Amino acid sequence: MPKQATRNLIRGVRSVAGLGLVAATTWIAFDEIHANALITGFAYVLIVLIVAARWGLIESLLTSVAAMLCLNYFFLPPVGSLTIADPQNWVALFAFMVTAVTASQLSASARSRAAEAQARRVEVEQLYQISLSLLRMDATRSPGLQIAEKLKDQLGFQSVMFCDSLSGEVFTAGNENTIVCLDALRAAANGDAVWRTTRRAVTDSAEYVIFPVAFGQALFGSICVVGATISDTALQALANLAASALERNRQQIALGRFEVARENERLRGVLLDALAHEFLTPLTSIKSAISTVRTEYSHDEEENEFLTVIEEESDKLGEMINETTDMARIEPGHPRIRRRRTHVAALIRSAAQHLKNLLRGRTLLIDIPEGIPELEADPEMVELAIRQLIGNAIKYSPPETAIEVRATCTEGFIEVQVRDHGAGVRDDEIESIFERFYRGKRVKEAVAGTGMGLSIARDIVKAHGGAMWAANAADGGGCFFFTLPVVPPESKS
Repeated sequence: MPKQATRNLIRGVRSVAGLGLVAATTWIAFDEIHANALITGFAYVLIVLIVAARWGLIESLLTSVAAMLCLNYFFLPPVGSLTIADPQNWVALFAFMVTAVTASQLSASARSRAAEAQARRVEVEQLYQISLSLLRMDATRSPGLQIAEKLKDQLGFQSVMFCDSLSGEVFTAGNENTIVCLDALRAAANGDAVWRTTRRAVTDSAEYVIFPVAFGQALFGSICVVGATISDTALQALANLAASALERNRQQIALGRFEVARENERLRGVLLDALAHEFLTPLTSIKSAISTVRTEYSHDEEENEFLTVIEEESDKLGEMINETTDMARIEPGHPRIRRRRTHVAALIRSAAQHLKNLLRGRTLLIDIPEGIPELEADPEMVELAIRQLIGNAIKYSPPETAIEVRATCTEGFIEVQVRDHGAGVRDDEIESIFERFYRGKRVKEAVAGTGMGLSIARDIVKAHGGAMWAANAADGGGCFFFTLPVVPPESKS
């Protein structure tokens, strides 16, 4: 039987019971004890108050009308008639009716407020229990399904559905036959303007409510509860609790991924250190053997050329191993630096010397003014950053063009610029090129690389308190800039 029909039946039974109380009081007062109109009127008022306090306003109003008619018919002259002979009795009857109705309204209002207070208290207790259960969600199961199950179990809904705004997946807990709102549920999860607030609807089988689940401006999805007997305030609280649980779940997932990434970076550093050490040992033996062969034995010109190639390639491999060792000291965003005073000119020239094989046949223009202040930095790390920028310019510019390196001092910072005459950087990639493993869209297939060099260089510069950025020159080519603070005047000897 539908709930409304059940409520009407209960109200009808209570109304009949109220009329029965009036009839019983009338019989006792009229036939048994022969009470006067005043005493009987007080008895009727008492019955009306009891009915209002126990059942409600409608039942008490019906009881009041019945009591007024009985008082008039049985106790006010002429008895046995609904007419009133004495005008004073009209006043008494009117006073009785007003008193009964007012008392009914006041009693029903107090009863309604008490019922509402009790309902709010129960809702608060239920919300508290739900908040505790959402804090203990199982990380191995879908949070959307767990939210639906917990709301259904603890609030007694017929069914609860949660629609994830990202995947569009719908999780259902309860009786699937009561699913009546999938289209509206998905519309709310997608941010449809019609469903941005709580919406109630009634079908032939049940009442359902749909409300969005959002945390700030982030929309996580929407919830539909079927068989709802809960206030809008409580529903909003449920939405906030569900949103908080989903936000916390996503943060935990992100934190877990961050921890995994950090552990991978740590293992990468250990591996690079180990590989660098294992490579250096045989390389040292190779270089020692070449020196011995050169000094202890005579060779013709062709053999000397071969030995020269071996020496140069061994030096190149040694430089690569040293650079790998330096990279092993760099965690994403947190290079381990060891500061000491140094000159930027020496670092630029040392970086060029390390890249001499790559620069063979290229023009490198270095412009550093005299008297430029010293830096307080990690020389190996800053030189590595400079090598990354020069190496990047070598890879992305034609062989016949020059590479320019300039250093200037302004406002307590030394600014270094590395410019090439290549194709430059796309405007929509100016920031992206500094991300780890990012490769430019138009060069990633044509030029070999890992996409780590610029990220490493920026991490090094940031760790020194500087900044790095990129721009395109007006006449073509890419320009990369970074700043480093000079030695503070008070620390100079």
